[in-house]
Amino acid sequence: MDSNGDENGAMVKLERGALWGWGLVVLVAAALAGAGVWHGLLHEAPGAASAETPATGTSPAVTRAPDTPPLPSSTQMDALLRSRLAGASSRSQFGVWLREPDLLRRFVAVVSNMASGESPRAVVAFLSPRGDFRVRSQDGRDVIAKGSYTRYDALGQVVASLDSTLLVDTYREVRRLAEQLHQESAPPGVSFESTLERAFEQVLAVPVLDAEVEVMQRGARYVYADPALEALTPAQKHLLRMGPANLRHIQGKVREISLKLNQQASRP
Repeated sequence: MDSNGDENGAMVKLERGALWGWGLVVLVAAALAGAGVWHGLLHEAPGAASAETPATGTSPAVTRAPDTPPLPSSTQMDALLRSRLAGASSRSQFGVWLREPDLLRRFVAVVSNMASGESPRAVVAFLSPRGDFRVRSQDGRDVIAKGSYTRYDALGQVVASLDSTLLVDTYREVRRLAEQLHQESAPPGVSFESTLERAFEQVLAVPVLDAEVEVMQRGARYVYADPALEALTPAQKHLLRMGPANLRHIQGKVREISLKLNQQASRP
């Protein structure tokens, strides 16, 4: 499949509270560990230019409303997130990912890219899966080898281990800061909440495929043999590439956090 390959599914509209749940999962999993998800497949064209906007670097000039307080420094925001999220998972790999700089800005950039269907690979390029994308021959067809999926098991296991309550509480502390960061590059009138909604739809539209997935070589890349899968957005293809077990972990955690948030919102 090409560097963006994956599959299709019906769009799922979620309740408003669920958006914050996915935002949290992106922050502590996809945004921090996601280079494995977003990394190109075997035979990706060398030197291909990336269209994604990196999370770090100079921000565009922004006209801040008079009553909007200045953002804390990245160092201050990172310290807050690390202190709040330190106990979110018992997996040691999670602690390693939390050491990366500009955590909240990366989160906002990943969500924005996901919402538009783009790959956020450049934003989370500090990690990549070990091993190569592999295919095997079956009945005269090339199908994705199971080992290609297991490269993402660490990410799936961390997501499954996350403490949903802690994630929800942490996000409630930083969502106003996330909105400010979002406004640095968002079109006028577009809120971070609406961007999260579009990103959420992208994630839950990815089908979980337990059957063998056929691919074929096109030039220097592999693509999905099924046109419906190949027509998915780059962001959806990257999630599909993780394999059914890991995709279930991510989608299941999204729904779990969504439930907690909606339960909280319904309390008097």
